[in-house]
Amino acid sequence: MKRLLASFFLGMMALSVEAQVQPRSIDDTSLDQDVFKDVAADLRCPTCTGISVLDSDAPFSVQIKNEVKQQLSEGKSKSQILEFFTDRYGPWILREPPKEGVHLWAWIVPLGFLLLGPLAVWYFFWRRSASQASTGESVEFVPVTVEDAVAQMQVELDKMRESDKGQT
Repeated sequence: MKRLLASFFLGMMALSVEAQVQPRSIDDTSLDQDVFKDVAADLRCPTCTGISVLDSDAPFSVQIKNEVKQQLSEGKSKSQILEFFTDRYGPWILREPPKEGVHLWAWIVPLGFLLLGPLAVWYFFWRRSASQASTGESVEFVPVTVEDAVAQMQVELDKMRESDKGQT
């Protein structure tokens, strides 16, 4: 009896798992496949990392693809479908952040670092070398042994302790 109940429950669990993994599919013949691929490629897979709904076979992605197909069959445009998913899940669902409002910073900051970063590094190195040339000082790097470095740090630490004792 226990085996019969166990096999019954295992069979029911297998059927429920298969029903979850294989969501219903919508007839693709009447859909414009280019528009479908374009919309699905712009949506992020909620369960996968870094891939689009189009490239994912996760059950949640299949549900989203079916919803996209459903809305395309209803005659909705790409922007209307993307707006639907953005309203439902927030701008996170989009693979690219919107190029407006606060999300514009996600585009500006990396580009700013790419453009201004090398210029800032060049400026500071040029300024340093120009100031050294005008003062006539040269920077020499003298190798220091570990023992000398530890002794130097100990002297500095003792100075700091002395100054702390004098303040209290």
